[in-house]
Amino acid sequence: MDLEELRTFLAHPRHDGWRVPGLEAVRADHMSIAVRLQVGANLLNYGRTLHGGAAATLVDSVGSIAIVSADPAGRFGVSVDLNITWLAPAPEGEWIQVEATVLKTGRNLAFVAVDIRREADHVLVAQGRMTKSLGSPTAAGVVAR
Repeated sequence: MDLEELRTFLAHPRHDGWRVPGLEAVRADHMSIAVRLQVGANLLNYGRTLHGGAAATLVDSVGSIAIVSADPAGRFGVSVDLNITWLAPAPEGEWIQVEATVLKTGRNLAFVAVDIRREADHVLVAQGRMTKSLGSPTAAGVVAR
């Protein structure tokens, strides 16, 4: 996936499922992507910073896009493991960058690492890893690219 393909994907996803609104494409190559978004009211906890659940959703969503990009069959798969460590706050109005790097795609599993950083000072806000079960490349429902 190149940057223009990522922009198109974010504007017109291949599925009707839930997605994070407001993602802007920053960078894309075969094994990683980066997007940015502003921490808005819909992503806040009671302390007016990025909610932990929103950060976990970013790990899952952006990590999944990176995996689809890296997998030759373009499989979305299903998450089987997700872990996240929260390291610093991202206050309301702050711009954050989410970078997902595919560690490995195999026949049945894919692994991705995701960093969430504040854009202003590059402080690591959260770091996550996800494992996805990809299923068979010929399984019904796989969307060809």
